[in-house]
Amino acid sequence: MNEVELSLRRGQMGRSARTLLGLGPHSVQDQGPGYWVALSGAPSPELNMALVASAEPAAIATTLRKVEESGYPTLFMLAGSPRHSELGAPWQHVGDMPFMASAMSEEHLTRDQRVRRATADDFDAVSELLGSSFGLARELSDLMAGLVKFEETVGTIWLLVEDDTPVSTVLTSVVDDTVCVWCMATPQRFTRRGYGRAILADVLLRAKLEGASIGLLGATPAGKALYDSTGWTTLEDWRMFLKPDAASAH
Repeated sequence: MNEVELSLRRGQMGRSARTLLGLGPHSVQDQGPGYWVALSGAPSPELNMALVASAEPAAIATTLRKVEESGYPTLFMLAGSPRHSELGAPWQHVGDMPFMASAMSEEHLTRDQRVRRATADDFDAVSELLGSSFGLARELSDLMAGLVKFEETVGTIWLLVEDDTPVSTVLTSVVDDTVCVWCMATPQRFTRRGYGRAILADVLLRAKLEGASIGLLGATPAGKALYDSTGWTTLEDWRMFLKPDAASAH
């Protein structure tokens, strides 16, 4: 993938993040060439993110100032030419996030009758799955699950239900020709049964049938093996930074 398309795909992830995290009254949103800011205002870096990939010397400083002025604990990421820059104290490098793409090959896409769109009635089930999978306090998982109360145009939360028990969930958001995948969550008590693979194959097929031609996501260490085995490729690694107080809560 050349730099022009890679820049486009970074921007689409930013537009998706801004839509999903910009629903609250205290959110902070901004996006421009080579950067985006998507801050929900929640007290956790899982729900406040910023990315800079611009070669402009002032891009990092300007974006960082916006984040710090918000006061929100934020996951700050660097990609592209400034990837190996440092943010300076008190920001600390906490690892890399693979930014991955899927061409959505038919061999990895399959409908599964156990998968359905979550509704407002599924709020508690979605919150519990997210909280258990990511170790989130209930107030944070409730904020993430709250998307079920909004119109589908914002994004869609999906559930895989086995024998009347919700066992896996994922969030998708469509931007142009792209389906962005967030919050793949299967609690440990339900892992190693193929649920994550099944729900991903189903929701990607649905997106493809509606016109999406590429999938995008930021992979966690727990999820990367699944993505590698289902046709996803790493476009680049985003360097992640947190402040120490935010890192302890991450």
